[in-house]
Amino acid sequence: MNRKRVLCLVLCLVCVVTLLAGCGSAKKKPAEETEGFNMKSLEGLYTEEIAHRGTILLTAIDEQTAAITVDWPGSASTRGSWDLTGRYDAEKQAIVYNDAIYIEKTFTEQGAESDKVVYTRGSGVFTLDRGKLFWSDETQPERGLNTFVYSMSLDEYRSAQSASEIPVVTAAPSDGSALPVVSPAPTATPATPAPTAAPSGLPIIKKSPTDETVQEGGTAYFVAKYADAIWAVWHFLSPDGQTDMTYEAAASYFPTLNIINGMYSTMKLENIPMALNGWRVYCRYTNNKGSTDTGTALITVTAAPAPTATPAPAPTIAPTATPVGPVVNEWRETADLDTAIQGSGISFSPPVDQVIPEGLHFKGYRYRSGIIEADYANAIGDTVLFVRKANSLFGTDLTGDYNSYSSSWDISVKGLTVHCLGDGITSNTSTFTSGSFGYAICFNIGNEGMGLSEDEINSFVNCIQ
Repeated sequence: MNRKRVLCLVLCLVCVVTLLAGCGSAKKKPAEETEGFNMKSLEGLYTEEIAHRGTILLTAIDEQTAAITVDWPGSASTRGSWDLTGRYDAEKQAIVYNDAIYIEKTFTEQGAESDKVVYTRGSGVFTLDRGKLFWSDETQPERGLNTFVYSMSLDEYRSAQSASEIPVVTAAPSDGSALPVVSPAPTATPATPAPTAAPSGLPIIKKSPTDETVQEGGTAYFVAKYADAIWAVWHFLSPDGQTDMTYEAAASYFPTLNIINGMYSTMKLENIPMALNGWRVYCRYTNNKGSTDTGTALITVTAAPAPTATPAPAPTIAPTATPVGPVVNEWRETADLDTAIQGSGISFSPPVDQVIPEGLHFKGYRYRSGIIEADYANAIGDTVLFVRKANSLFGTDLTGDYNSYSSSWDISVKGLTVHCLGDGITSNTSTFTSGSFGYAICFNIGNEGMGLSEDEINSFVNCIQ
């Protein structure tokens, strides 16, 4: 009888230990942490399971939608890139898409890149099983089913790209009176010219930001251009080169400074303090091969002029009424912005010079009642770019462009929906509405493949909005 009791106790202990061991070893994958489907739980970097070469970077837009980039190196000099928007299909229990843009990139030994658009509006499916993503490209089914395993979170991915180069800011004074405490302190980094080439596979810098001089409390834009990058982060470098901080850390260190688009190619600084004088900024572009930095741009801050007393206006004599003929609402031209604003009755912020495509120059303003535009011409004087704002016209009626384009799509900039027409890669006409005003950005209208990239559109919208 005693032996039976002992045996029963032993069996019970074995069962308890087994249950505890099972509970302790169960490690949830990111997709299993929430009940029901939530795209945010899938965010991160996934690596192709067999060769470990291809990657998927998934960034949630909302609980049902994600921006997805697939990168697949073909050889030392070629790689494929897919950019798409995935949406969860509850019926299929999968992430589906139909807007993929597939680009084949080829690199020379000198690092020069050439891109070939293989297709746009591609479709496919991602299915999920136990932390793995299975990708099926329906546009090119011969690729078969590819398996990707979860590699790291977005935060881990970003940290992995910069941890060895960016000191951690551990304290930030509220008054900006002293440098933040950093660990470890990097060696001084002198200003360098923009690199024109990078090792095969790394991001390529096509344009570095330029030095800017601005009055205290003013605004400045810094613009960079790149190729083959999936991530951008702006950095601030102290005058002595001893402190290098990301835009997020800079926002804490300079509490009055407003930093806009610190993760885009065009960064806008507002309410610039005198304490920023002598600092430099640069942009670090990253892909799954590593990072490349632009050259640095010097910020020079000058003192704001002292306010002067405004004399009381002299009394005016009402003019004698003069009969006039019918008013004809014709376009007028001027080189003076104030004249165009007054004549149109609309406030207007033209794009800054840094965002204008290379080879173009400012031609002038055109305006009429309720509408205003800035025009930019090529070397022979033809207007190839105009930026327009109106209070009663929208979309195609505002652009005046009735050409037929192969693709129509929307992008989101600062919470605004920008409608694009073009070849699916570059946009010839980009329109959006903000408040009661319509905006249009038109470049090489009617010439598909010669429009503005999404990154360039983002820069324009941030300038004029």
